[in-house]
Amino acid sequence: MNQEELFSEQLAELRELAKSKNGTVTVSDIRETFSEMELDDAQIKLILDYIKENTKIKVDSEEDGENDRKELSGEDSKYISLYLEELEELPKISEGKKRALFMSAMNGEKQAKEELILALLPQVVDIAKLYTGQGIPVEDLIGEGNVALAMSMDVIEQEETPEEAEEMSAGMVMRAMEELVNEDSLSKDAFEEWADRANEVLEKAKELSEELLRKVTIEELCKEAGFEKEFVMDVLEITGGGIEYLELPEDGRKE
Repeated sequence: MNQEELFSEQLAELRELAKSKNGTVTVSDIRETFSEMELDDAQIKLILDYIKENTKIKVDSEEDGENDRKELSGEDSKYISLYLEELEELPKISEGKKRALFMSAMNGEKQAKEELILALLPQVVDIAKLYTGQGIPVEDLIGEGNVALAMSMDVIEQEETPEEAEEMSAGMVMRAMEELVNEDSLSKDAFEEWADRANEVLEKAKELSEELLRKVTIEELCKEAGFEKEFVMDVLEITGGGIEYLELPEDGRKE
């Protein structure tokens, strides 16, 4: 189960808990409900903010502390502040109006979908805060989230209630941001793996050259170290042919 699915499942559990407690939960309830996600205090605070702003669940504020708020980098904090200032210019809507927009959007009304997207833009910012500090600038997270938010309107008619529709929309936003973070991580891992192998080429070329007391050919290097010829040629191209222990082909790429 991915992060988005787990969040949705545990949010549903929190809703049921809130029903049994007259609609109110404590921060301890939230910590316990979301314990499977292994969140730190800062992340719990962000979920707390999300629940307060995007659900009807009331939170007992006795345990609520500003010191738990996740610290954003200077650039991320500045961007969010400026972005939220722009969103302040949008018309404010009540919970009743938002619910009505969800219902109209679920009935396929284009205007309602457009208004709903604008109304949910601040929610995208809240979700983006959950994914900061993982190598992706917050503006990219928000941009990806906004695209997912718009795409959620294409499938909103499949939902049966406004609550389910809102959770679906938030889930798509979370999944888009999670995939962006994961893709970036995979790209970095792939580059690091390639760089490690490229260093192996350099080191082996030096070792073999010192052993033979001359520059070595690509064939000799591949035979001795088990490298694929195409990979060695790629390393040569990236380094501009700058492997001093390796005898270069006369035409650069071909022998």
